[in-house]
Amino acid sequence: MDSLSSARKLVYNVIGHDNKLQGESGKEEGKDEKRKIRRTMGVFFTTFLLLQIILLFLYKAFIVDIAKKNEENLVENTLQIYHNTMEGVLERLDDNLDLLLGYRLLLTQLNGENNLEKVKAQYKMLQILKERCKDTKEADAYAVVNCKDNSILIQRNGNITYDTIKDIKKYLQKRNTFDKTPTSGWTSTVMGAQVYLVKYYNYGANTIAVLISEKRLDSLLNYNDMSIKEAAFYLTDKKGEILCASGKDWAYGEEIENLQKQDPSISIYQGSVLEDAYQMYYSVKSSEYAAYSTSGIVIFGFLVLSLLFFGTIVWYMQKEIFRPIADLFWVSRKIHSGDFRARAEYNTNSYEMEEVKQAYNDMVQTILEMRVQKYEQELRMKDVQLKYIHMQLKPHYFLNALSTINSMVYQHEEENVHTFIQAFSQNIRYMFRTGLHTVPLQDEIKNAEGYLEMQRLMYRDCFYVYMDVPEELQQYPVPQMILHTFLENIFKHVISIDSFTTVLIQALWSFSGKEVYLKLELYISQGQFSQEILDFVNKDMEITEKKDGSGIGIKNVKEVLKMMYEQDHLLYLENLEPEGTKITIWIPKTLKCTDEEKDEER
Repeated sequence: MDSLSSARKLVYNVIGHDNKLQGESGKEEGKDEKRKIRRTMGVFFTTFLLLQIILLFLYKAFIVDIAKKNEENLVENTLQIYHNTMEGVLERLDDNLDLLLGYRLLLTQLNGENNLEKVKAQYKMLQILKERCKDTKEADAYAVVNCKDNSILIQRNGNITYDTIKDIKKYLQKRNTFDKTPTSGWTSTVMGAQVYLVKYYNYGANTIAVLISEKRLDSLLNYNDMSIKEAAFYLTDKKGEILCASGKDWAYGEEIENLQKQDPSISIYQGSVLEDAYQMYYSVKSSEYAAYSTSGIVIFGFLVLSLLFFGTIVWYMQKEIFRPIADLFWVSRKIHSGDFRARAEYNTNSYEMEEVKQAYNDMVQTILEMRVQKYEQELRMKDVQLKYIHMQLKPHYFLNALSTINSMVYQHEEENVHTFIQAFSQNIRYMFRTGLHTVPLQDEIKNAEGYLEMQRLMYRDCFYVYMDVPEELQQYPVPQMILHTFLENIFKHVISIDSFTTVLIQALWSFSGKEVYLKLELYISQGQFSQEILDFVNKDMEITEKKDGSGIGIKNVKEVLKMMYEQDHLLYLENLEPEGTKITIWIPKTLKCTDEEKDEER
């Protein structure tokens, strides 16, 4: 592996050296030919600034002459729109009042003596008022006041509060003349804190009315959509007294002429509503309006020049900046997906973008070399760790086996020696296949049974082992020698000829989220783990190696599980009360690292 690594480094160094030589020669050749983006963009923006200044002077020259004329035309159009809006709204409300007046039978029943008929008539009239409110949302309320029994039927929206209903009732009762003639037309009044436009009809003891609040007028005329800054709209009566307005610093009943006296800089334009019954006034500050007016010819020329200028800038930036950046982007995407052979290959007349390309390619080359070095270093480290673990797993097992054979020979148990050596040879064949890979669980069980057969020759009837392995788990892949290591520790530290020990091995399914595990549980009826071993396995605390090698097998199993599955806490130890221990091993279905994969990577 060292020779392969050296060869790779040599190849990458040669490639990197050639790229650097080519980059340096390219820099020298293109330094005079490539123009810097900063200088080119500076020329463009300086030219643009000069053009802007010239166009602003032309704009000022034309705008003062045409401002007043545009102002007058716009105000005239605006007043006409407001006039049409108000006329349309008031005419629709007039029609609705005429419709309500047409329900003469209901109005007569409201004045009748029959209480049942009166209640029915009141209910029907409320439904009719409700329909009128839905039909004409410009009205804030429709009301029917009966002066005979001092009652009011009203349908209203949120602009009219409950307290205002009392004021409406009083207002309409005072104007009832017990005849069937309409009023002279729309009138204004103040009820509560708002100004209202009111129109009503008297029909006997009933007064039918429609009301429009100041807030509703404001929304109907849509003051906030006016395009002229510092403009205001006013609605007055014939005398020129203000009823409502969108401007500031006005009072109900104030004369419109006082506004111009207070601020001579404003211009006031007049219009009429309902055949001069009401007047509309539109005020603007002439200086403000002139400043915000526009000249069509100047703007058109400005737009054409601006479009041509910016089109040139976009074309240049697309060629010299955006395309190279797009190329770098797609190369980065390829590198992110694992293709480290990708390199930036765009062509440009920009010195800076050529520098960026060369630096980018050099950076990718450096990253590739670093990744290869890190990869080979990790392989060497894992190889060393694995070899170290294997060296610790095997020697003491052979020593134990040789000691057992020596003991049986010494006791002249030739038949048992023959049986032991036969089982031992099969176990050795299985062991020589060991490494960082898995085997079916049934193979591990078979090897464990052979090992137990060897131990029965030595310990006779001193232990009993029961294995509960379902048929569907027989082919589940497990790390080789995983059971052997724990069984060997049991015979080394727990089982003796002076006591009887029971060992239960159970295999079952286990699930955690989407991950599938094989759960192996070993119950040993005797012995206890030391607190140091429990803390090392369960809490990842440090462990001190003993001279007798105790604990080294469990330590190696934990490291092998972590290396193969890249998960912590797959092994758990616990002491049972009053005597005995339990070992739990979780083996994931997904394997992360094996000897075969490492060989292929090498």
